[in-house]
Amino acid sequence: MTAEAAEAPNTHPADAHDRIRVHGARENNLKNVSIELPKRRLTAVTGVSGSGKSSLVFSTIAAESQRLINETYSTFVQGFMPNLPRPDVDVLDGITTAIIVDQQRLGADPRSTVGTATDANAMLRILFSRLGQPSIGSAKAFSFNIASISGGGAVTFEKGGRTVKERRTFTVVGGMCPRCEGRGKVSDFDLTALYDDTLSLSEGALKVPGFSMDGWYGRVFGAVLPMEKRISDYTKRELNDLLYKEPTKVKADGVNLTYEGLIPRIQKSMLSKDREAMQPHIRAFVDRAITFGTCPECDGTRLTELARSSKIDGISIADACAMPISDLADWVRTIDEPSVAPLLETLRGTLDSFVDIGLGYLSLDRPAGTLSGGESQRTKMIRHLGSSLTDVTYVFDEPSIGLH
Repeated sequence: MTAEAAEAPNTHPADAHDRIRVHGARENNLKNVSIELPKRRLTAVTGVSGSGKSSLVFSTIAAESQRLINETYSTFVQGFMPNLPRPDVDVLDGITTAIIVDQQRLGADPRSTVGTATDANAMLRILFSRLGQPSIGSAKAFSFNIASISGGGAVTFEKGGRTVKERRTFTVVGGMCPRCEGRGKVSDFDLTALYDDTLSLSEGALKVPGFSMDGWYGRVFGAVLPMEKRISDYTKRELNDLLYKEPTKVKADGVNLTYEGLIPRIQKSMLSKDREAMQPHIRAFVDRAITFGTCPECDGTRLTELARSSKIDGISIADACAMPISDLADWVRTIDEPSVAPLLETLRGTLDSFVDIGLGYLSLDRPAGTLSGGESQRTKMIRHLGSSLTDVTYVFDEPSIGLH
């Protein structure tokens, strides 16, 4: 055996796939481009505007990765996915799962915050469930996305060769404020912006976008309310049914339908999205008809009084989430508890990443929808680069924007 052979590393065949190979790429303005990109390395793609950077990285490599991933799903699931064509390229191999980290703003859900977007909230919830005093339960008790519920019923099971029937009850303690449902804000509706009480429903009294009485809504409302009667002449019960009635099964023209009052339907269909994610005409209606204020029950923290009562060194989870992340990182360093040492180390790493990337001024309770494009992208970077996934190709769109 020669000295060279003795010194050569014993490479496994699986480790030979160390490059992403692109040959003959012609997507958009690419002119038969061939390139090999090393894996597990930082690769910067630069060039003048229109040189094909995005066509190579996004429209070729990332697009083909997404297309191949989509093909692994069942035909039924693929029916709900966009039909992605194969990029115009001769050979593209060695690609891994590609995740695009762009500058699109975060959050179409009003409950989404900086903390929920990066799993920092999840780690804080576990921390308070372990160390918080008084102890109030599991990490679910500190989550503003989980409501407290209870129930009961009869169960039948076999025991000792005989059938036993018992009544069982259960309780799930969640941290969601029951008044604002974890949003931190409550809404007040201007009824004059919802309807014109001098008109009947059939005359077009409703001012809510999409609630036309000419089609499906007309049949649903007609099964519950008098369509030809002016709203100003409605009885107290009829007006309550128009505005607040809980979902109720009705039959219209032999078809089973569900009627629901205007206000709960608007809350579900429109207010379940972040304002910036709404269509322009819906956003204009919401701005005109609805006033938002801080929830008086949770004072905007989104949490129940029970969740706010449990503290570590005098700090509740609501207080921790309201701190600037740079201050929160300093506070976490003061906690010295061997039983949660791995958790503290991971949490400190996540918080330090915010500070290092220039987002230490944010707080974990900051609504994700209020972040700028640059802040959203850097928040996504923290979430993805702190992930446990390996051998993933992350595609960043101008990651240094806003850092200089």
